[in-house]
Amino acid sequence: MKRNTWILIIVVGVAFAAFFKWVYLPMAARQDQISRMADDLYPTDKLRQPSATIPPFSMTDQNGQTITEQDVKGHIHIADFFFTSCDAICPMMTSQLSRVQEAMGDERDYRILSFSLDSENDSVPVLRSFARKFGANDTVWHLLTGDKKAIYTLGAEGYKQSVLRDAENDINHSGRLILVDRNLQIRGFYNALDSLEVDMLINDLSYLLYKEEWNE
Repeated sequence: MKRNTWILIIVVGVAFAAFFKWVYLPMAARQDQISRMADDLYPTDKLRQPSATIPPFSMTDQNGQTITEQDVKGHIHIADFFFTSCDAICPMMTSQLSRVQEAMGDERDYRILSFSLDSENDSVPVLRSFARKFGANDTVWHLLTGDKKAIYTLGAEGYKQSVLRDAENDINHSGRLILVDRNLQIRGFYNALDSLEVDMLINDLSYLLYKEEWNE
């Protein structure tokens, strides 16, 4: 057999071995992990059938990146509405989202969208600093700013949240976290001020990621 043929066989063999070790085996292990996790997952009574669909939007995140609904379509996502200078419920809401992120570990097939209700003050640098304070992973967690009217409309009509400014121009908003499926349909509302409901959110997020998809 010619020398060049032997070289080709060796190269192909090495490539196959590398693919098997670094691609196939991790994928197989991942599928096995999902299968085993799915066996132990059941939805809580907070998880509902698909309902309202999130409409189109375009916002800017803490890194100056444009984020639209198309960027989260195909991923499960959690949304909330906050502002960085809020000293009432927002810190607790954001801390609970940090807990969700920690609970999901290395999982990357989900997103968290935190929409600022104070776009006049919550600039990209302000959001970036806030994200770092709470340990937001840029891959999954986007803190968003944009046109004020668009955000308030998206909150009220899209995510079905109570968001408004009163006569003193104070910002009033819900403390709910919204769970949305891969088709941009709302699947549940969870009280961020209740740690037990956040536990339910983590469970239902995992259920949508692993069990529901596994059964399709």
